[in-house]
Amino acid sequence: MDLYRVETYLKPASLTEVSGWQADWNWLAGGTWIFNQVQPQVKTLVDMQRLGWSAIDVTSAGLSIGATCIQNDVLNFSFPTDWPGAKALKDAVRELASFKLSHAATVGGNICLALTASTFAPVMVALQAKYEIWRLAGEPYWVDAADFQTAPQQTVLQPGEVLRSIEISSANLTQWQTRFKRMAVCTAGYAIAIVVTAYHPQTQQVRFGLGGSVPAPCLIEFDTLPTPEQMGAALQKKIFLEDERGSAVYRQHITQVLMQRCLAELTMGTLGACRY
Repeated sequence: MDLYRVETYLKPASLTEVSGWQADWNWLAGGTWIFNQVQPQVKTLVDMQRLGWSAIDVTSAGLSIGATCIQNDVLNFSFPTDWPGAKALKDAVRELASFKLSHAATVGGNICLALTASTFAPVMVALQAKYEIWRLAGEPYWVDAADFQTAPQQTVLQPGEVLRSIEISSANLTQWQTRFKRMAVCTAGYAIAIVVTAYHPQTQQVRFGLGGSVPAPCLIEFDTLPTPEQMGAALQKKIFLEDERGSAVYRQHITQVLMQRCLAELTMGTLGACRY
């Protein structure tokens, strides 16, 4: 796509080089979205690739993923073998799109684009990730993954702010098992429901990160294994999308089906050994 209205291309080595942010400026990460759509409102692109942010770091606190991390780097990364929770991160790449996209698109770009069909957002919600947000002027701040997206293609980011990193605690990666399920009208189609389930075998706590069927990723939690009736009651409190891909009633039904399938697999030992 030729972005014919772009007049300026910036490639800063540090955010301190970026100033005077304007409404017609746009961050450029992997570019798989911005170069795929007409962007008449964009006159300046600010390329993030020279910022030098580390892609993936395993620390004593857990996992840190830089926002400019290419998605295939997550798929190819060798996570610690005692991190069953990391399976959902790899599934987010496998379930997203073609290898051509995942070789260029970034993790942060997928999250910040805030499409309802984002595969990373419900994973981060289920794993209780936190996002580090950098400002061009002022101190960085943190946002829970569940609070970051507010509506389709809307987030808490203010003009000039940028997602710097995604942080997941070691407890959420070592103590929780995960399962990812996605439903679309056709095999490679836009997701109408995504469910990422995190299950704690010792306490039997369950978290469901929902996407695809709802306006923004959301979290449903249970202190014990829920019954189908309890899942249904929790879903009744949520707002579901309705468009040409599916009605709100249908999306709610499919979401519960995926929740039940995830939980059945996690609690019946059908996952087998996790391999990274």
